[in-house]
Amino acid sequence: MKRTGTFIFCCMMLFFVASVQGQDLKINSIFEKYGKLKGSTMVILSGEAVQNYRLSVYRSITLRYEAPLSDNIQQCLNADKQLARKIKEVIRDGAIRSGYYQLPDEGKKINRYILFKIGDDQQATLIYMEGDLKSEELINKLFIRE
Repeated sequence: MKRTGTFIFCCMMLFFVASVQGQDLKINSIFEKYGKLKGSTMVILSGEAVQNYRLSVYRSITLRYEAPLSDNIQQCLNADKQLARKIKEVIRDGAIRSGYYQLPDEGKKINRYILFKIGDDQQATLIYMEGDLKSEELINKLFIRE
């Protein structure tokens, strides 16, 4: 029974990775390249873990924001934001300090978002989410306390 659960979990993870990679976003390389880096924290959620938020995929990585990683993140964000609608963006000294972008749905009727922020402690957080949650609802869940 335990093997079956492990097998199903592995299959779900392979499906998840294939679906995110299939979107051909440059930020995917950040998750792949730095997800297992010492000092980084990567979280991948799907299924029941995100259903209450009306999301189907949640992927985040938090890591120390320093060169050459910082250059790589900026390049990926700049490439992916060309495809997106900017909801909010803060640029300081030519670099994105925080950004909230909504990507096109690729005909799947799924809302897709990229969130990025560099904290005062020089920790960078990059988040990719998708689901049927609307932008306004996401802002309320993230920024407004109930």
